[in-house]
Amino acid sequence: MSRRHFRHIRPLMLAAFVVWALFLAWVLAHAADPRYCGPPARDPDGTIHRSTATINAFKRAHACPSNGAYSGACPGWSVDHVIPLVCGGCDAMGNMQWLPNPIKSASGPWPKDRWEQRVYCIAPPASGASQ
Repeated sequence: MSRRHFRHIRPLMLAAFVVWALFLAWVLAHAADPRYCGPPARDPDGTIHRSTATINAFKRAHACPSNGAYSGACPGWSVDHVIPLVCGGCDAMGNMQWLPNPIKSASGPWPKDRWEQRVYCIAPPASGASQ
């Protein structure tokens, strides 16, 4: 066989190398970030378990931006996970932030949570899938 029969292999090898390099970079970036904890814990009904104790500890450490309270309701604001739990983010104070409700509950094709899943997750979770 002549060399022209193997011309198509070089682009395939390059594409495979690029995919491998991107995956390796993603793994190394996530391994170095302490906000990643792996697959989320799930309740018996399949929903992601969120710790109210952790949320309350976050509120005690970080005052509500609207009224300065360290407990109770915070009008107009929600506690948000920087790296979503569905993408392996920790349910820990270091992965939480106050976020205004209009941003947290935005509608349309790119609300905050959908955008984060595209950035932080390898693949979006299948709807109705439980781990």
